[in-house]
Amino acid sequence: MNRSESYASLETHTIAMDMVRSTIDVYSYDTENIQLLISGDDESVSLLHLEWLNGKLMLSMPMRDRVPNLIAPAWMQIVLRLPRTWKGAMTLKSQSGNISVNGYTGTDFTASTSSGHIRVEEAECLTADIHSISGILLMKNSRCESAKLSTVSGNMLGDRVTCHTAHVSTVSGNVEMIVTDPFKLMTCNSVSGDVHISVPIPEINATFKSVTGRILTNGISIQEKGSELRFNSATGNLVIEGNYAPQEV
Repeated sequence: MNRSESYASLETHTIAMDMVRSTIDVYSYDTENIQLLISGDDESVSLLHLEWLNGKLMLSMPMRDRVPNLIAPAWMQIVLRLPRTWKGAMTLKSQSGNISVNGYTGTDFTASTSSGHIRVEEAECLTADIHSISGILLMKNSRCESAKLSTVSGNMLGDRVTCHTAHVSTVSGNVEMIVTDPFKLMTCNSVSGDVHISVPIPEINATFKSVTGRILTNGISIQEKGSELRFNSATGNLVIEGNYAPQEV
């Protein structure tokens, strides 16, 4: 079953999705209205709760509404097309589906999934709050004032990310953050996962606390000034790399 809806972008300030087994894809287009395209098995589409109220577009399918069907497995794909000029807040949740966002520009962005992967590219917002349990978390070519990124066993990659403050946490997954501009404060918590930070500065104010983990540096020195990095772990290692281009004398 397929379903399509359209909403006035000027009258919509918030988009919220709380799904069970759904793939969510968000794109920015040269369009005037917010376009919503829904595809899935008949039962899933019929059970979907869709509501627009006081400027907030809400989609949800609570777990209690989902009755397992062994003959025709449930599936759903949601495609959201946003005008490039839309600057609202967005929350995306999917229990097991993948979440992909490309070109989003807005205020507060939240995305979370249990076993699916999360991919955010070309995004710009004030705050980003992204969580995955076992899936891969990728944030690429994106900018925000404050970022909170966490995984349990999935790996995390921040590729060319800019943020003033960031909190990164993992249990056993490995983390790599390639930062394009100096940050003010970054805190990293890990149990056994390794963390690799690449930042374009020659020196950093780093604090390292670990039981058996080690700290390694490459092309950067630890000083009591500049960008502040705080790392706490049990057995995870921290690698800090300076990716700046030295000035010619």
